[in-house]
Amino acid sequence: MLVPVPPRTVRALGVALALAVGSTACANPEPLVEELPQAAPGQPAGTVVLPAGASDVARTVQRIQDAITAAGGTVTALVDHAADARGVGVEIPPNTVVIGGSPAAWQPLLRADQQAAAELPQRYLVRQDGTGAVTLTTNSAAYVAAVSGVVAPEARTALHDTTTAVARQALGADPPLGSPLIGVTPVNYLLTVPTDSPVPEAVDRLRRAAAAGAGRVDAVLDLSAGPGDGGPPLRPTSLVLVSTPEAEAPLLAAAPSIGLDLPLRFAVWRDAQDVTQIGYPDLRRIAVRHGIPVDDPNVARLTADADRIARAAAGAVD
Repeated sequence: MLVPVPPRTVRALGVALALAVGSTACANPEPLVEELPQAAPGQPAGTVVLPAGASDVARTVQRIQDAITAAGGTVTALVDHAADARGVGVEIPPNTVVIGGSPAAWQPLLRADQQAAAELPQRYLVRQDGTGAVTLTTNSAAYVAAVSGVVAPEARTALHDTTTAVARQALGADPPLGSPLIGVTPVNYLLTVPTDSPVPEAVDRLRRAAAAGAGRVDAVLDLSAGPGDGGPPLRPTSLVLVSTPEAEAPLLAAAPSIGLDLPLRFAVWRDAQDVTQIGYPDLRRIAVRHGIPVDDPNVARLTADADRIARAAAGAVD
């Protein structure tokens, strides 16, 4: 059974609680019962956008990778959305997401709430628009905390500082404040499926389920491993990234900024009750964030794919 994460109040972040997704059951998310706030053109809620100057996409992507490693992090994945789209017959301008960072940046958020695993490590989208301008887009640390239900400001400080350091080294500029968190809320943002299996077994099933469909596993990361910030050990927490180019390409053509929220992200963690949870963002909320109608057929397809993969990973059988 697909279970929405319980709602939390995030007033301390200044987040307006939007209308929640209807309750979900038996792997069939209910329709959004009321209209959600729409994204601002070109800059979704909670994002930071920086111009890359005269640099091209390939050079900027390399600078981002170099900056992540210089800050003590590791590049988890590099997904060339334009190449993937081209492979399924869709032409879009250059659009690449770099995903990476260090345990010290994300572990404070995970200690506050393991659901943050679905938003970590940090993601850096480098893309070129129709005029040839190249930009870097990333999520603000406040956004990551907000959708994860993390209220304590100190939990997001390390992510904010490392994101600033990466942008400063790659582009020579400090990121501005992120766009307003209009409509951003943890209420039913993450859909979860519980399982009796330990985390490694659930991750293995998830990988096989993705490969059995049209998906491609881009990376698997143990977020609870590594030297981190010197705090107490984390409960087992992993992330699996899965690309589905046939469904993603039309969405990227319609709203290139959605490249920041792709590929599909699955967090797998052992919670405080010693139950393994498999969680992924509701793709309908991701679509709304980028100005794409929730009834777009490719949104429906991605939603169904994510649900199928999560249920298979949990060992559910229809």
